[in-house]
Amino acid sequence: MRWWGKLLGGVIGAIIAGPIGGLIGVALGAIADGAIVEVNPAAAVPELDIDIRLIDDEMGRFVQLFFKQDVPNGAVAVSLIVDSRGRPVRAIDAFADRGNFVANRAIERGRAEFYVPFSALRYRRPGLYTLRTTVIMLAPGADDPSTLGQAELDFELPKHQRWSRVEFLRPLMGLCLAVLRANESPSERGEKIIRKFFIDSFEIPRSQRGQLKQLMTEPIDDDLHPLAQGVKRRMPAIKPQDLLALLAEIARCDGQPSREARKRIKDIAIYMGIPENRWAEMEQKLDLMVKIADPWEMLGIDRDATNADIKKAYRTKLAGLHPDKVSRMDPEIQELAKTRTVELREAYETVLEDHP
Repeated sequence: MRWWGKLLGGVIGAIIAGPIGGLIGVALGAIADGAIVEVNPAAAVPELDIDIRLIDDEMGRFVQLFFKQDVPNGAVAVSLIVDSRGRPVRAIDAFADRGNFVANRAIERGRAEFYVPFSALRYRRPGLYTLRTTVIMLAPGADDPSTLGQAELDFELPKHQRWSRVEFLRPLMGLCLAVLRANESPSERGEKIIRKFFIDSFEIPRSQRGQLKQLMTEPIDDDLHPLAQGVKRRMPAIKPQDLLALLAEIARCDGQPSREARKRIKDIAIYMGIPENRWAEMEQKLDLMVKIADPWEMLGIDRDATNADIKKAYRTKLAGLHPDKVSRMDPEIQELAKTRTVELREAYETVLEDHP
């Protein structure tokens, strides 16, 4: 579980400097170490009553297990996939313990969720397999976990496809790019940050870095909901605030975040389950606020100006900050021009909203 284990271990903080460091460390993964459970066949293991819900996408299957009986706090569902002869299905290291696919998830409010990436599994024939779920719990002071019960459910596997780490990460990349491209001219620095984040955090092999580069050039759908859902399903242990911290860092890569970038992050937050009435608090925590004392003064216009006057004032001030105008100036001036451009855009949009 090399690269996947990194995410659970909190190493990502070292990848990107700044506020992101302390926030994105844990919980991007849905797999945990030490998950294989060996049940003594002679032991009487209660049979669990579980409902299952399956949602497939192009890479795999999101699994939701609903436990009908009460499950104590601290219980964990350990799920394997076995063939008709009871042999566990193997998987690549990122999704395996001792070579076998395993999903180890805490049971919360009677439910456990995990993702099965089909192409990360190692099986030859499509067809009917069995999902074997064992619920365990480690009591305080105990050396070994106790087995609370087990259930077996039918689990169909499709024709095997080749594994691609980059394709698995497509929804997460889509959200990052959606925030980066919120501005009219995407930041080269932001692209480098995203590329380094994916390569270092997910250990993208050199053979797939061309695929990563291609993915970063593809258009992004304006509807961010499917991308957010994809991240939630493929990485069900992710904490929304950790993902939002990453997106906020991308939005600030060249200074003040634009209004459109903030709007997209807000939409993603809601899709990830953050109530809209908590957004103001979350926006402040993420340091996404753009503080402009008087947008009318920034544009240099009176409050009785017409829409035409507002647009003219904005274009005039913006022209003086064009990259071509400051390209030969000191780097500090160029950075200031970028920040000023965002602030002007914010002032312009605020004035238009307030204008009758």
